[in-house]
Amino acid sequence: MITQTEKEKCGEFTILDFCGNLLMMKREIKIILVVLVLVLIVFVYFLKNPFWEKTETPQDMIPLEYTAWDDGFLSLDLPLLLDFGSEQCPPCNAMKPDLEAFWKESYGKVRVLYADIWANPTLTGGLPASVVPTQFFFEKGGKPYEPSEDVSSQIRFLQYAYKDSGELALTCHQGILSKEEMYMIFSDMGVEL
Repeated sequence: MITQTEKEKCGEFTILDFCGNLLMMKREIKIILVVLVLVLIVFVYFLKNPFWEKTETPQDMIPLEYTAWDDGFLSLDLPLLLDFGSEQCPPCNAMKPDLEAFWKESYGKVRVLYADIWANPTLTGGLPASVVPTQFFFEKGGKPYEPSEDVSSQIRFLQYAYKDSGELALTCHQGILSKEEMYMIFSDMGVEL
């Protein structure tokens, strides 16, 4: 009969020793797999939500409503939606939830501004807003938006041209504009939303 010390010297193992080692390996493999899955989940999370990029909260965002006209509005690196309305205007109030939702969803890709021009008519900056709500659309750098035929067939726009050259000066929409229409307009400008 071979003793345990002789087995160790010879390198012989019994069936029980082999099964015990196999069970131990299976447990270790399971632990390793669980750890790898957890590491993968954490990696994917940080890939989609990088901690080094500052995410802006609504308190950090540029406000939707402005109280003073700024000529710099038209020279931004972002397309611009200017909405002129009033707190006393029922159609403006009906449109406000869509405007606020679009503002939050497109923040950083489109600059959305709202002004109560009944309370402060100077906020139009000289733009022809004869009714409320009226929205003006500008591409990056202040170039007036020129809608495609497809968008023009679905949304009615007013366009103003310079008298001398006939070149497009302004594009606006009068009345309620839905969030879906806002998306359509800025997608037509080439903005990926």
